[in-house]
Order: sequence, then C-alpha cells, then structure tokens
Amino acid sequence: MPRSIRRKNLETATPHPATVDADSRQFDKICSIEQRSPDATVAKGSRGVKAYELLRKAIATGRLKPGARVLESELAVQLNMSRTPVREAIAALEADGLVSTDNALGRVVRKLDYQSVMELYAVREVLESTAAALAARNASDMEILALRDMLELEEQILEDPGKLADHNRRFHEAIYYCSHNRYIMKMLEYIQTAMLLLQPAGRTGGERRETALLEHRAIVDAIEARDPVASETAIRTHVRRAQQARIKLLLQNS
Repeated sequence: MPRSIRRKNLETATPHPATVDADSRQFDKICSIEQRSPDATVAKGSRGVKAYELLRKAIATGRLKPGARVLESELAVQLNMSRTPVREAIAALEADGLVSTDNALGRVVRKLDYQSVMELYAVREVLESTAAALAARNASDMEILALRDMLELEEQILEDPGKLADHNRRFHEAIYYCSHNRYIMKMLEYIQTAMLLLQPAGRTGGERRETALLEHRAIVDAIEARDPVASETAIRTHVRRAQQARIKLLLQNS
C-alpha cells in the first residue's frame, strides 16, 4: 500500500490499494525519507525533488514548525544543496499551502489559526465519511486484509509517537484508496497536506492513542461488514474525537 497519495492529474489518476525554527541544529535529524512522486509544481531536477521531500518531511514531523522562517540561503546550507533546487522546493511548498508570506518575516511555514483548524476538521469529516462508506461498498478482500494488518502494526507501535503519527496518515490514506473514487482521493489529498501543519496526532497523549486504535478497529469492522452507514458513522466519530483532542491541545498551548 503506498506511503503517500501519489499526485497525478485527475484525468489520469487511477485508484490503487492501500520547524526550521530559529535553531538550525534541528535539521541534523533530517537525513532520510521515503520518496514521493514529484508534484507537477516541484522542480524537474532530482535535487529539487529531494529538497521538496526533505522540507515537506520536516514540516510533517514538526522540525519545521508553523511560523518558522523559511530562508532560502539557510536551508541551502543545511541541506547541502545549491539555492536553485531549494528555491524551487519552497515555491512548491507555497503552492501546496504549506508556506505563506508574512509581511514582517517573509516566507514562513504556514500557521493555522483556531478557525482554520475547525474548518479543516469539518471538511475532513464530510470527505472521510464519504470515503469510508464507499470503501464498504468497493474495497476488495485483499484491501480489507491490508487494513487489518495495519491495525496489528498500530498496536505494536502504540508507544512510539513518531512512528504512530506517520502510520496514522497511511491508515487514513489506505481507506481513501479503498473507496476507489479518484475524486474523493484528490480532495482528501489536499486535506492531508493541510493536516501536516498540525502537531502529529500520535503526540497528543497516550490515552488518545489507545482510543484512536479502538476507533480505527471500529472503522475497519464496519468496512469488512460491508455496512456503508456504520462505516460512515464510525469515521465521523473518530474525526470528531480527533478534533476534540486537537482543540484541547491548541488551548493548552495558547
């Protein structure tokens, strides 16, 4: 099952199963990641793609935090690249909505305010519940088995927040693929990109990690039972509880 949703033009896509902050030393850990299929907006050169992958991964893991300045010259040094591929990567991240321009600071990692977070979860609930209902109708037996395998893996890595956050994204992407609907996949790809700007869900506390696993099981049970209504209800419950945990975290850190 793919690690991330591959970006293709809608007409040709086919369903398939399954900061830097002020301290530049945080980049020491950014050294290896899985390859993504390059977006059309990313540089055609392999170094441009690599720079994009590294910076996107840094945002996803919180090494490049929301509000952090995105300085082309600094990043070029830290990534050991020339400024050209870094410039192209930053432009692609800006096109993704992950980087924005601040009048005082210049380019920064985009920071979502409270209203943006509420809106993001509202749309996510609608789209993911639709994807789950479609998955109950369209998922193959092998795809459901793969979802079961992912639940087993999730249980094994429950105490590793970093791995769990990445696994959580892949689990939800797997459900998108099980819908076998390229339009839903395309819209949810945009939502998943925006979700990178939030603290990884696996780091919101041990209790939430355990309840999220139970919710994931309920979703898979409903899909396996070929029950679209139960699948939709299960994922709505899951997204709403995730939203509650996220808002609690935002209020604690405000």
